Amino acid sequence: MSYPFPPDEAPTVARNPTRSLWEAGLVGHQEALALIYERCCQAIYAWMRAQGADPDVAAARTEHFVVRLKTVDRPDPQQEEVGRLQDFLLRRLADYAAALFPEAEPGEAGLKPVFDRAQAERRFRREPERTPDDIFLRRWALGALELTVETLNAEFAAEGKGALVPHLRQFLSFSGGEELYAQVAEQSGTSVSALHVAVFRFRQRYREILRRLVGDTVRSADDVDSELTKLLVSAS
Repeated sequence: MSYPFPPDEAPTVARNPTRSLWEAGLVGHQEALALIYERCCQAIYAWMRAQGADPDVAAARTEHFVVRLKTVDRPDPQQEEVGRLQDFLLRRLADYAAALFPEAEPGEAGLKPVFDRAQAERRFRREPERTPDDIFLRRWALGALELTVETLNAEFAAEGKGALVPHLRQFLSFSGGEELYAQVAEQSGTSVSALHVAVFRFRQRYREILRRLVGDTVRSADDVDSELTKLLVSAS
């Protein structure tokens, strides 16, 4: 899984700092909608599995569901509440399950795979016993956290510092004093002072990237802080 909208590849409209990716999709930018839906595929798959579908059926239905979202079941801000992407998707999932489209079965032709099925299944099998909606929210939250670290890894690797990332991840909990810094500095072959700088930058970029990922799922910037809180609760 890779970061789906780095600044140099995002749809032009999504680069507007006052507009989230979700908002861009709501005003008609289909590329923005496609990006954000495909980022949610593993959470959608987990919801399908939690509803009782076997892996093959869940995968086929996930792909069919996402295709429908992109083509015939688009959000309508004039007719429904679309402030939060997650709320919109959970409503659509409930409607989809009630309809149980007969064509959404294994072996359906013409649907482009949009996610790693094997990875989605491995992750679903680690999920605790919860409702389908809670599993969806947890899987999305964990995916956002994973994607944040993957993006950081790519950024540091581009600077020739990728080997440092596993060491820096130990500091994301904001715990550990100078003793930990000394230990990690020795393990990573860097100085304590350089490690302090790297940890500060790593934490800062982690917050920025995660905030951007979360911010792109809501219409209003005023909702980002509460959405971040919900994400951290769902990930627990």
